[in-house]
Amino acid sequence: MKIQSNFVLRTFTGIVFVTFILASILTSAFPFFFAIVMGILMILMIFEYRKMLKNHGTLEQKKSLWYSVFAYFYIILPLACLVFIHWLNPLYALALFAFVWVNDTFAYLVGSAIGKRKLFERISPKKTWEGFFGGLIFAVFAGFLFSHLTADNNLIKWLGLAVVVVIFGTMGDLFESYIKRNLNVKDSGTILPGHGGLLDRLDSILFAAPAALLYLLLAGW
Repeated sequence: MKIQSNFVLRTFTGIVFVTFILASILTSAFPFFFAIVMGILMILMIFEYRKMLKNHGTLEQKKSLWYSVFAYFYIILPLACLVFIHWLNPLYALALFAFVWVNDTFAYLVGSAIGKRKLFERISPKKTWEGFFGGLIFAVFAGFLFSHLTADNNLIKWLGLAVVVVIFGTMGDLFESYIKRNLNVKDSGTILPGHGGLLDRLDSILFAAPAALLYLLLAGW
C-alpha cells in the first residue's frame, strides 16, 4: 500500500510539474512569463543547494570556493541559456524538455528491464549502458516526430539536437549525483513530493541547455 501511495504521489506531482513547465513555455499572452518562471526556479534551486550544503556539507566543503561559488554558475548560466533558447523559438525549449523527459523515462524503463552494464557505477549505481542507449533511441524518435509535426522539417537538425540533449543531459544527471554523493544526501530537497528537489528534476537541463544553445547557434537556427 505504501508503494502504491508513493507511486500515486509521484505521478500526481510529475503531472503538475510537467503541466506547469509546458504552460510557461507555450503561453503567449505574457511573453516574459517563461523568463520569470526560470528566474523563480533559479532562486529556489540556489536556496536548495545552499541548504543542502549547510546541512550536510563538511566544514572543508562549506569553505571551498568550488562548492560555494561554482554552484551559482552551475545553476544561473544554464537557465539563462534556456531563456535565450525560448527567446529564439519556444519550440526549441519545448523540444529540449521533451527530449530530456523522453530520455529519462525510457532510460529508466529499459535499464530496469534489461540493464546489466553499469554506466558509471561509482557515481550512479543504477544507471546502465542499456538504459542510456534505450533513452537515446526513444529521444531520437521524438526528434523524428518533431521534424514531421512542426513547420521546421529538417530531420538531421532535430536528430542532432536530440543526441546533444541526451548526451549532455546524462552528464548533468551524473554531475548532480556526484555532488549529492559528496554531500552524502539522497535528494537535493523536498519541494516536489515523491520526487525530491528541483535540482533532482532539472539536473539534466543544467548541462543540456548550454550545449543545446551552442548547437542551435552553430546549426544556424
